[in-house]
Amino acid sequence: MKKLSTLCIVLLLSGLTSNAQMSEAGTLGAGLAWTSLNFGVSAKYNFTENHTGQLIVGSANYGFSFANDSSFSITGRYAYNFDEGDIDFATWKPYLYGQLGYWTYKYDLGPILGGEFSENAIAIGAGGGIEWSFNNFVDGLAFSFELGYTNIAFDGLSSIGGFNGGGGIHYYFDL
Repeated sequence: MKKLSTLCIVLLLSGLTSNAQMSEAGTLGAGLAWTSLNFGVSAKYNFTENHTGQLIVGSANYGFSFANDSSFSITGRYAYNFDEGDIDFATWKPYLYGQLGYWTYKYDLGPILGGEFSENAIAIGAGGGIEWSFNNFVDGLAFSFELGYTNIAFDGLSSIGGFNGGGGIHYYFDL
């Protein structure tokens, strides 16, 4: 995870001279994304002004606090962007998204239960959000806030799901 974060920062710094707006077709947004269920390094690509693909690679957050736990998640998203709006101090863009992800986790059951427990899960979700950038701040830097629903189906056990919130920060630059 540290290597992915470092790579994201390098990409952000290398693109500072070539920034773009969050809605422009052909731009790449690199940054971090978080929801109440997973978090990680994120890349967004605007195919057009209305169609965006996003990939989030990071960690699943199931709330486990065992000493030897680990998790991994990779989530792909499609977002439909509505028309961009502008007010005095900020530009904003509402969007709807659908997502599909693969999440896995592993943790040590400790000396009492013994052994290790691991599970894989397929996660699907949908939601909406708003992305905005502050005018006269840092060109190309955008923040997002979203609400959605995610359902996670574990191999042969059960599934969990629920409403969740999240956010992100991305820096956009031309490829």
